Amino acid sequence: MDDSVSSNISGGTFYGPVFMGRDSRVAHHGPMAPPVPRMLPFGPDGFVDREVLRDRLDGLLAGRDGQGAPLLVLLHGTVGVGKTGLLLHWAQQRQDAFPGGVFYADMSPQGLADPTGTAAVLESFIGVLGTPRSELPATEAALAARFRSLSAERPSLVVLDGVLSAAQVDVERLLPGHPAGMVVMTSRFRLGAVEGRLPVRLAVPELDEEACAELFRTVAGEDVPAGEALRTVLRASAGLPYVVRIAAARAADPASDGVEGLAARIARENILEALEMPRRLFDLAYEALDPQVQRGFRLLGVHPTPEFADALLDELAPGVRGPLYAAGLLERSGPRRSRLNGVVHGHAQILAAPDPSDGPRVIDWYLRRAVAAELRISGRWRAGALFAEPGPLAGVFRDKAEALEALEPDRNNLVAVAELPGLEPAQLCLLAEAVHGLFLDRGHHALWIRIARLAADCAVDDGLLLARMHFELAFALTDRGSAEDLDEARTHYDAARESARRAGGHARTESSALEGLGRIAVAQGDPQAAAELYGQALAALGDLEHPRGRALLEYHQGNAASGRPARTGRRPPGGGVAQLPGAHRAGHRERGEDPAAPGHGPPRGRTPRGGGRTARGSPGGLRRAHAQPGRRRARTGRRTRGPRRPGGRAGRLAGGAGAVRVTAQHPGRGSPDPPRPRGPGAGAGLRRRRRTGG
Repeated sequence: MDDSVSSNISGGTFYGPVFMGRDSRVAHHGPMAPPVPRMLPFGPDGFVDREVLRDRLDGLLAGRDGQGAPLLVLLHGTVGVGKTGLLLHWAQQRQDAFPGGVFYADMSPQGLADPTGTAAVLESFIGVLGTPRSELPATEAALAARFRSLSAERPSLVVLDGVLSAAQVDVERLLPGHPAGMVVMTSRFRLGAVEGRLPVRLAVPELDEEACAELFRTVAGEDVPAGEALRTVLRASAGLPYVVRIAAARAADPASDGVEGLAARIARENILEALEMPRRLFDLAYEALDPQVQRGFRLLGVHPTPEFADALLDELAPGVRGPLYAAGLLERSGPRRSRLNGVVHGHAQILAAPDPSDGPRVIDWYLRRAVAAELRISGRWRAGALFAEPGPLAGVFRDKAEALEALEPDRNNLVAVAELPGLEPAQLCLLAEAVHGLFLDRGHHALWIRIARLAADCAVDDGLLLARMHFELAFALTDRGSAEDLDEARTHYDAARESARRAGGHARTESSALEGLGRIAVAQGDPQAAAELYGQALAALGDLEHPRGRALLEYHQGNAASGRPARTGRRPPGGGVAQLPGAHRAGHRERGEDPAAPGHGPPRGRTPRGGGRTARGSPGGLRRAHAQPGRRRARTGRRTRGPRRPGGRAGRLAGGAGAVRVTAQHPGRGSPDPPRPRGPGAGAGLRRRRRTGG
C-alpha cells in the first residue's frame, strides 16, 4: 500500500485557510471573499460627554444613502482635546454600519520626523484585505485602484488619525470604492480643501468643568471629594481630557498626596511641570511650525495670560497669527481677540523661559496702548513722561468711545502686566495713570485699586511719583466710596500732600489731594469742613494757570457751603449729605484738568455731579459768569426752553467769593427754593446781581 500524500492546488488567489490531507484534491477557480478588516485600536476607557459631536457624526452617517462619493469629515481641535478618543469611541460603536470593514492609519506617529505617506497607508489597507506583499502593485496610482476595487462591494470606514497637512496625504486615493463609505480624519490643523474636496469640518472643543470632574472620577475613583482642590486641578487642566486623565492618575497614586497635594503643586508650578507629564505631544505640535511661527508662539509664552488682542500679535510678530490658527494652537475668544488653551500656554511659557527677551516688548505694547487710550478718554494732567510727549500715540484712537472699546477687553491683562516681576517702578506708575480713565468710566474698582496699590508700594524713592500714586489710590478708593474706602483714601490723600512737599512742592497734586479730602468730607456729612478744604485747594494752586480747575473748585465750594446733597438725591440714614455716587464723579477736576483739552470734564448741556447747570450748560459759561456776574441772568428752577420735568434741577449763580448757589425744583411746588447766600460777601454778590438784573 502506497502511504504517500499528494495534494495539488491550482487556480487564482486564495483568501483564508487551506486544508491538506491524505488523498485530498482542491480545485478553485476565482477569488474567495476577502476578510472584513477591523483595524481600529481600542478607544479610551471611561469616555464622557461629546454627545453633540456624536450626534453630528450619526447624522452624517444616516445621510449617506444616495451620495455619489464617499463622505469626507474632519475632526479638528487643539493638542490633547480628545479628537482621537472621540473618533475611536464613535467608530467602535458604529462598526456594524460598515459591512465592508473599518480601516485605520496613524498619519503622524513621530510627528514631522516621520509622517505616514499615502502609499504606505494603501499598502497596509490592501494587505489586511488579504493581498500578499509579493502581489502589491508597484505604483501609488495602481495601489489606489486596487484598494477601490477590493472595497467596492460594501460600504467601509477609513480613519486617518493625526493628519499634519492637506499636502501630506492624497485623500482622493484613500477613498474606498463604495459611494456610501466614509473617510474621517483628525488633525490639529484646520485643513481646507483636500485635493479639491472640502471636508465637513467638526471642531472639537474643550470639556467643561462638569465633564472634566466626571472624567477625573472615572480614572481616580468616585470617592474623590468635591472642593476647591479638585476645582484647582480641573481649571489648570483647561478642559483637555489628555491632561485630566494624567492628573487623575497622579492623584490616585498611593505614593502621592492626593488631589490636595496635586492642587498645591499646581498653585506653585506650571501644570505640565507639576504633573511631571511627558510633553512630547505638545512638542510635536510646536515642531510642526515654521521657525518664524515658533518665535511668535514663544512670544505668547511671555504674555501673562492666554488671552489677548489680535493687534498685539500682529504688531509684535507679524504673519504668525494665521499659521497658529491653522495649526489649532490658537482660537477665537471674541471680536478681534484670540486665546491659547491654558495648558498650551503653559507649554509656550516653558519654551520661552530660556530666552525671556520678548517680555519687555509685551510690556511696552500694553503701556503704549493704555496711554493712547487714556489720551482720548481724559484730558487730565499726568506725571508720566509718555503723557508729556505722546507723539504718534495721540492718534491711535479716533475718539473716547473707540479707546474704551479697545481697552476694556484687556482690563485683566493690564492687571496681569502690573504684576509681572520684570516691570520697572516707573512703568508701573505710568500704567497706574494710564488706566485711570478706563476704570473710572467703567467702574472696575477692584482692578483699579489693585494696580494703584502696587504702584504706591513701588514708588518709594520718588517724591513726586510717590505723591501721584498715593493720589491715584486715594481717588480710586474715594470713587468706590465705602466707609472703609473713604477712611483709607483720607490717609493716602494726606500722604500725597506730604510726598509732594518733600519733592519740592507740586501745586497741582497738593490742590487735587485737598479737593479729594473735601469730597470725602461731603460724603461723610461735614459740608463746612468740605468748604474749608476746597478753599485750601484753591489757595494751593498759587500762581498756577489752571482756570478750569479753579472754576470747578469754586463750584464745589459753593455746593458745600450751601449744604446741598449730591445730584443723586440719596441721603444717608438720619439725614446729612448724600454719599458720593459709586462710579461717576464728573465734577472732579482730575477727570479733565487740562484747560487745553476741550471736551473733557462735565459734558456740555448736562448737569455736573453735585449741583445744577452752569450758565448755558457749559464750563466756559460758568467761568464767565464768575468773572462778569452782570453779563448773564441766573436761571431759575423753571426751564426757559422745552417742557419742564417734575423734580428737575437748575442752577443759579451767586456772586461773591466764587460761591455757586444751586436751587432745586421740587414736585408740587410752583417755584424753586428761595436762595440762601453762603460765605463772606455772598449777600453783597446777590444784591449786585439783583441790581444789574443778571
